[in-house]
Amino acid sequence: MRRFGIAAAILALAACAESARDSLEEARKALAETHYPEAISAADAGLARAPDAITSWGLEVVKLEALARSAQGDATLAQLDKLTAGWPDNMLADQFAATADQLRAAGQGAAAIQALDQGLKRFPKDPALLAQIEQAKKAPEPGSDELKMLESLGYIDK
Repeated sequence: MRRFGIAAAILALAACAESARDSLEEARKALAETHYPEAISAADAGLARAPDAITSWGLEVVKLEALARSAQGDATLAQLDKLTAGWPDNMLADQFAATADQLRAAGQGAAAIQALDQGLKRFPKDPALLAQIEQAKKAPEPGSDELKMLESLGYIDK
């Protein structure tokens, strides 16, 4: 009887892990099809199933991209913070640069600057992040949120 209980527990854990992997595939498919709310929902569903570390990372990154591409600036920045705190070794400079590009493309210029700033706090000499800040300093219109963010973070003088 005890063996049956252990076997059932192992099968239940395997089913949960598989379900999380299924959610990751659903999230990736939705992201590729530009169905961002569905990608976020699938990622959240997978994360709720206590996935293994690799699946969890995949779900978190899909969620980050879906948030950025769907112009959810504040939620994207919170997700960047979460990933930086929880997965510091996985968060490389290029992730911050990519997220900033996605935010900028979604019309979230101020949030893009904040994403770059988060990246520069971890990687202060990264040439790609520095180049994006320099590019942003040339682009903002007077009075724009992007200009205000650059000023408030000290990248340009008021």
